Parts: sequence; C-alpha cells; structure tokens
Amino acid sequence: MTDRKTEVRFECPASELAVVDGYCQATGKDRTAVFREVLGSWSKEKLHVATLICRVAGVNPVNPEGGRHE
Repeated sequence: MTDRKTEVRFECPASELAVVDGYCQATGKDRTAVFREVLGSWSKEKLHVATLICRVAGVNPVNPEGGRHE
C-alpha cells in the first residue's frame, strides 16, 4: 500500500498557532513537520484503540459484513 499525499487546510485560533510557532523556534522544526508528527501520533493511537476494541469484541473488520451489497 502506498501512502498517497493530500493537502489539508484549516483555520485555528492564533493563540494555538503561536504555541506551535514557539515550539518550532525552540526545536528548529517547521510547522509541517510538527503537524505531521501530531497527526501521525494521534492516528496511530486511534488505530491501536480501534484494533483492541475489535479484538476484545471478537470482530474482524477485514471480513465483509453479511448481506452487504457492493
């Protein structure tokens, strides 16, 4: 599976972005790297949680649902 890239644009409060910019100055990272890091960590955590829920519930999300029409 290849990871395709897509552009994301959004607005946020200036005060929140000021914190990101301060972090960037302190670490030498750029905004894109910081947002990718945050989104990547968040995505991995949510996938992990969903996987555990499926395992405990005895659900295999790879199997097609019965009666499902394509």
